[in-house]
Amino acid sequence: MTLSAETMTKGAFAAHIGVSAGRISQYIAEGKIYGDALEGDGRSAKIRPAIARQQLQKTLEPSQRFGANGVAVLKSAAQPALQLAPSDGASAPPPRLTFTDDVADQLAAERLRQQQITTARLEREEALEVGRYMRTDDARRQKVRAVSEAFKVMEQGIPEMAKAFAAQFGVPMHDATHALLKAFREVRAKKAAAFRSSADELPEHIEDEQP
Repeated sequence: MTLSAETMTKGAFAAHIGVSAGRISQYIAEGKIYGDALEGDGRSAKIRPAIARQQLQKTLEPSQRFGANGVAVLKSAAQPALQLAPSDGASAPPPRLTFTDDVADQLAAERLRQQQITTARLEREEALEVGRYMRTDDARRQKVRAVSEAFKVMEQGIPEMAKAFAAQFGVPMHDATHALLKAFREVRAKKAAAFRSSADELPEHIEDEQP
């Protein structure tokens, strides 16, 4: 699919102009892509690339606009230029540094950095909404809850196990129940401590290998 296509998905258009899909959603939310450049609404909206690119040329900061190949470019900050005396030995003022960096470009670069931070935050929030990520605290709570429920189910089954144990070995039901409960609770305490330690070691963040 090329920029001459009638419509593109947000992801395809983002790939062609060299930004993230989240950045395209941000452009739409900020009104930098609008009107005839959109087909449909919400997540399913598609982009009319020719119109969208024209709009972005007008609505983006100069340092965020697109080069001839359609990819977003950021103007590099100018480096200090060193002016040297002529090599023919003629008298000349001593060398001096002339700074040509543009304050406007620096401000544009800072605005771009802030927008990138905002886009990254929006992408993380979207990933949480669709269930791709899970907060570490939530994972710990769910792990502890699942283990607790499993222990509860096993403890509720002890009377039935004690009944079978008493019948098979000819011991009083009360003694069989007491012995099984004591052994189970000792095992439960040890395992619960191990599970708590495992939950505490769960890292705050893990590497996401998905693109």
